[in-house]
Amino acid sequence: MQNHIKCTKSQYSRIVLMPGDPARAEYIAKKFLSYSKKLSSYREFITYVGFYKGVKIAVTSTGIGSPSTSIAVEEAINLGANIIIRVGTCGGSLKKEIKVGSIIIPTASIREEGTTREYMPAEFPAVADVDVVQALKVAALNLKYNYFVGINRTHDAFYGKSQNLKKWGEIYLNKRMREWYFPLISSEMECAPLFLIGTLRGIKTGAVLAVNANPEPLKDMILNKLRFDVPKSKIYTNEAKLSVDRTIQTALDASIILSKML
Repeated sequence: MQNHIKCTKSQYSRIVLMPGDPARAEYIAKKFLSYSKKLSSYREFITYVGFYKGVKIAVTSTGIGSPSTSIAVEEAINLGANIIIRVGTCGGSLKKEIKVGSIIIPTASIREEGTTREYMPAEFPAVADVDVVQALKVAALNLKYNYFVGINRTHDAFYGKSQNLKKWGEIYLNKRMREWYFPLISSEMECAPLFLIGTLRGIKTGAVLAVNANPEPLKDMILNKLRFDVPKSKIYTNEAKLSVDRTIQTALDASIILSKML
């Protein structure tokens, strides 16, 4: 029995989806899984287990931010998880061409948060597992979803200073580099600890993020074409809502592909 994920190893699964929102854990279990049941609820950590196409899947919510995510990831691994996929949101993308309704599959995450520095120095990368990234890409392609692959930024303060984000776009101030393809495409608060702890503990991790707000292009911020202070809240258009379902469906189909590796 873990301290926060109040489950035992026999109850849990080797494949785990991790949304941030506890309500999304329930939504995944009830809408997408067969024979689902609630295993535990403690603070922000709610866990369900069920089956998707005959494969056992656990769903554990992490709450907001890296500290609680690191707890969920550590304890899921203690319970026997070999594959963990974050099913999250990133608000608006950092490139204007990535519209609401799209999904993002991060290959790595900038560690602009404090939690992972208690594990490794800042220079050590937080990288998603290549097999998980590939499975997510295949699933999204088969589902005909509009998906983008690139680098994510994980940070701590949702209402922090805008300069914390803008500094990553300073490349656009250099005329030689302004038109380069810069692969920083999303910003959120949970991927880095998942990727780093997964690497350190030898399991496969990845993420798929819903673009559920209007784009907040980093280039336009830097060139003063867009006023930016703090991230805008999510929007409630049909495409924004569908983006969340698309992340869940992509993660589940990728889980079937990855289950063959267990």
